[in-house]
Amino acid sequence: MLLLISGDVELNPGPMIDDEPDIFLLLQWLEPLVDWKPFGLLLPGITQHEISVIEQVDAKHQKLALFSKWLNTHPTATWRDVLNALTKTEEIDLLQTINDQLEVHQCTGGNTDALTSTVPVVSTVSSSISVINKPVTMTSGNTPSAILRMNYATLVDAITNNLYRVTNGLYAKGLIPMETVNHIQTAASSDVVKSGKLMSVLQQQLESSLNPGQYLTEICYVLTTQQDCTLTDILTSILHQLEIMSNLSRHVQVIGFSKEEISTSVPWSS
Repeated sequence: MLLLISGDVELNPGPMIDDEPDIFLLLQWLEPLVDWKPFGLLLPGITQHEISVIEQVDAKHQKLALFSKWLNTHPTATWRDVLNALTKTEEIDLLQTINDQLEVHQCTGGNTDALTSTVPVVSTVSSSISVINKPVTMTSGNTPSAILRMNYATLVDAITNNLYRVTNGLYAKGLIPMETVNHIQTAASSDVVKSGKLMSVLQQQLESSLNPGQYLTEICYVLTTQQDCTLTDILTSILHQLEIMSNLSRHVQVIGFSKEEISTSVPWSS
């Protein structure tokens, strides 16, 4: 989709500094972060105890475990927290990369006096820019739908032990309808059968989603909060198949201006 904006820049809707971080983007943008422990300790709500627990997890799962724990236990988490932590750990390259990705604006209702120095603002540019939203391309055997289907049986088995908590978590994130929750809670069938029904609903919801990759990642996020080793192994495999750890290309490419022409101002104090 091509969006052409003329005159003053009107920001394309996207993550903003005070939005809750998406685990999909955290994994993508912080994939280069090697020393995650000092960074993690600077995230609100994360203590040395949580870090010590996460250290017991397989190394390839640790950042996923950190982000899941943080988002699950700190409901007011924002991208500002991420930027603050990167600043204090002097991860300058990552800091700049994420700052470049964040689109921060304040609705002023046409009143230019409403802008304050404490709100990050992308500078106004009196020209035109083109924003190209590039979808992630995948082969037919590596689509989100195919990936979920390939892991269907193992997920049914793993979910059965945590069926009701998983169901509640999926509903809380808006990933399944209340009708499914009611069925899981009231049907007389076994938990294995109910897990199969739940997976069937997830498959249908994913296939009808406008962003199936994002939907599948959100499922993974909910399931990682169960802190089940079997589930964690399955979910890590899914995330690797989605290539969100290292190979996911940027969704949005801004062309027409150099970095010097588009300047941003972001306050790093909390």
